[in-house]
Amino acid sequence: MEHDLTFDSATGTVLKFTKPDRSAYAVDFELGTPRMGRATPLDYLDRLALQNEIFADTLRFVGIASNTNGKRIVTRQNTVKGRPARWEETVILMEDLGFTKMRHNHGIGYEDSYAFFRDDYAVFDMRPANVFVTEEGDVVPVDCIPVKLPAGKHEFFAK
Repeated sequence: MEHDLTFDSATGTVLKFTKPDRSAYAVDFELGTPRMGRATPLDYLDRLALQNEIFADTLRFVGIASNTNGKRIVTRQNTVKGRPARWEETVILMEDLGFTKMRHNHGIGYEDSYAFFRDDYAVFDMRPANVFVTEEGDVVPVDCIPVKLPAGKHEFFAK
């Protein structure tokens, strides 16, 4: 829903194009609780940087593509070969990274997705379509929504 994908066989990576004149989604706390909405380009790039930081991913900004439909942010991500992760595999990964599963996802991401928090971070939209297990057994999130928590929000999730 957020991107159009193109496999780059020369590099074995995936080029991800945001939808025209959109910057995918982000989470904000402007009303006091987490809320998903359209991201600004800077929000989206911050989200990608958090994905790299939290999960040791290598998402890279490629540039801006433009055609008659509008401008699109283009990124490059390594291909993950494997199967969708089972729910318990996602929970184990996140616990190993120091995260705690939230009781509910606050309506962010798909209805059945999980959400987690740790210190100053939350990660939303964790579900089998966004988390894979490689042939080597590594659990790899590829398209979740990480966010840096504003001051005082850790306690909100810890209740």
